[in-house]
Amino acid sequence: MPAIISIAKSACVLLTAAAAVFSASRMDYPTAIATANSTSSATLNTELQKSFGLALKISQIRFSPDSKNLAVLAGDRFISTWPVAGGNPTASILIASMPLTCIEWDPTGSQLYLGTSKSQILLCNPVTLDIQFRIHSDIEIIQQIQSVSGQESILSLGNLANSNGKFSKTLPQLWHDDIHSRPQNVPNLHYISMSKHAETGVVALGASTGEIVLFNPLSNSESTVIAKINSPIDALNWSGKTLIATSEGAVHIIDSSNNQIVKTIQISNKLIRHVGISKDEKTFFLSTGSNAVQVRDINSGDLIYKLASTDSMISSIVLSPDGKTLAVGTCQGHVTLWDTRDFQIKSIIPAGIN
Repeated sequence: MPAIISIAKSACVLLTAAAAVFSASRMDYPTAIATANSTSSATLNTELQKSFGLALKISQIRFSPDSKNLAVLAGDRFISTWPVAGGNPTASILIASMPLTCIEWDPTGSQLYLGTSKSQILLCNPVTLDIQFRIHSDIEIIQQIQSVSGQESILSLGNLANSNGKFSKTLPQLWHDDIHSRPQNVPNLHYISMSKHAETGVVALGASTGEIVLFNPLSNSESTVIAKINSPIDALNWSGKTLIATSEGAVHIIDSSNNQIVKTIQISNKLIRHVGISKDEKTFFLSTGSNAVQVRDINSGDLIYKLASTDSMISSIVLSPDGKTLAVGTCQGHVTLWDTRDFQIKSIIPAGIN
């Protein structure tokens, strides 16, 4: 009987993996609102057709500063880097020693930061994914990492465990000149989201109580509360002077030059944890956990496109620094690269097929 059960389990695993591969090969091309369906020259990576491993949810995607490479975290152990232009992975590795929580590039693109749930930030070579350095942090579960300046300053956001094993407020922590410090120029709130302005270095923090705080981590100047919303700030993202925040299914568009909420658009009753703004600040991209990314006009809030590449639920989206590529990760282990200039699929990467 145990032998029969073992065979049955093996068959289920193979069928699940085969179903993942079959589903990924089905593409629903984007449909422009009130126009005909588009066509695409999308290419499916050949490695996908060879893979029959387990499918891991795409947890996080990050573009390199020059927009030429991707780093992908699948599940909580599997890391891979890929050329955006297409082809096989540059490197991939399964880190068995500790769970991974987040990833980020340094400003030069020569290092990759890996956040963990074991009070460490790992620095690795994106070409080989060899671990080069470990930063021991007071934060136990690191939820987000932002590179502040060069390779020597990192701002992390996460949970600091107390002696009873419970978690205190989620707080930012700065690692600068080999010293950990708690930024003293921000209010003592429970922060759940963070985003750094690429040009100015100013960081926006979103609190569970609805405050949006701006501060410069390398300055002693006081922080500024630019908005207060009556619900948690689930996600934040910058483009130029525009800061976009999501809260309980609503999108708040903020002009940081005068600290005013320009517009609030109610999208759904679901949380919006991933949002991006186009380089020209005319459209924004968001996911509500469905199988399609919504592209909306930033002024009217009107839906322009729905981008769907598979039947799987979307788990992560991110826009490249040059604004030309939108990467969409799914719970089924695939990353679809969209060209934002014509909303056509460039390729599908099997970054979570382990």
